[in-house]
Amino acid sequence: MVRLVSIEMVVVEMTSKKLSYQLMEGSFFLYMDIPASFDKPFKTYDEMLRILEDRNIIIKNKDLARRALENFSYYGLINGYKDTLLQIEGSDNFLDGTTFEELYTLHIIDTSLNSILLRYILFLERALKSRISYLVSENYGVYTNWNDFSCNNEHDYLYKNNYTNSNGNRINTLKSLKECIKDPKNNPSIIHYKTNKNHVPPWILTTNVPYGLTIQWYSILKGTDKNTICDSFISPGLIESEKTKEFVKKVFALTKEYRNKIAHGNRTFSIISLPQLPKQQLLSLTFNFISSDEYDNKMGQDDTLAVILSLIVMLNDPYIVSNLIVELRSLLTPYIEANTKISGKRILEIFGFPIDLFDRLDTLYRQKY
Repeated sequence: MVRLVSIEMVVVEMTSKKLSYQLMEGSFFLYMDIPASFDKPFKTYDEMLRILEDRNIIIKNKDLARRALENFSYYGLINGYKDTLLQIEGSDNFLDGTTFEELYTLHIIDTSLNSILLRYILFLERALKSRISYLVSENYGVYTNWNDFSCNNEHDYLYKNNYTNSNGNRINTLKSLKECIKDPKNNPSIIHYKTNKNHVPPWILTTNVPYGLTIQWYSILKGTDKNTICDSFISPGLIESEKTKEFVKKVFALTKEYRNKIAHGNRTFSIISLPQLPKQQLLSLTFNFISSDEYDNKMGQDDTLAVILSLIVMLNDPYIVSNLIVELRSLLTPYIEANTKISGKRILEIFGFPIDLFDRLDTLYRQKY
């Protein structure tokens, strides 16, 4: 079966699929084969429930299961956890004894943990923006011409010589920052300043700069400026200056990627391909929260625990860190005390946390503050 699609422009990644093009009246027409059957056809909720049972999942309450599927979708509830709870790798069947209610509980915990970590990553983002805007304002002024993309005006705080080009991305980063002012979308702060003030200072610019671009801005700071930022996050002398900068760079990369992944529905305990925290700095700055052997066994390298420890180190504020620990404790303690298990695994084990997580967090807090 072939379908005719009319489009103005087609960008196609060439695959083994049969594709052909025909130019007709100034437009491209793309002909492509439509499969006679689909690998993943539509299924009703009742059919989904039967598939779950076929996959060795026990459903004790089908009304609850149906409502859960209506609210969160089959993929979000089931497939996101299969790598952790399948009988063997590559199998479709879950471990014996796995219940739908367990998977639903796991999903609720996971979603709640996502919410907590997203909020504190946002605190870190704001902390970075605050530090950069303060440093740039103090050292390079409060004026920028957002229409001048040459970045050659020495009176402009986005003047290219105020920054380093060591990563080859200086001009593109500065242009992107100016674009945040030139085209503010619906940002009320920048619109107000462009309309009613005679300049847009750095602390207003940052209200329209995404986390990734903020990290790029940090990356092009000169060495002395970067040291100032790092020292405000991590007290000087705890580790060598260059190792501090390496750790800070990794934390920014880790938290950015982690935030992006969980914002798109990835499970907190199954996220892969994250930047890895350097071992020596992590153990030193967390007072050996994890052992060398635990790190070598992947705990705290590039997982959810690594994000939590990064936030505790970098936020460097006893009130914020205390609240982070309180929120984590409030979420997880009821399941710990109830000895909740998912397919025989304890909750902390599933998320890659040590069994004595909160004892360790309390000790770290006392040592740090």
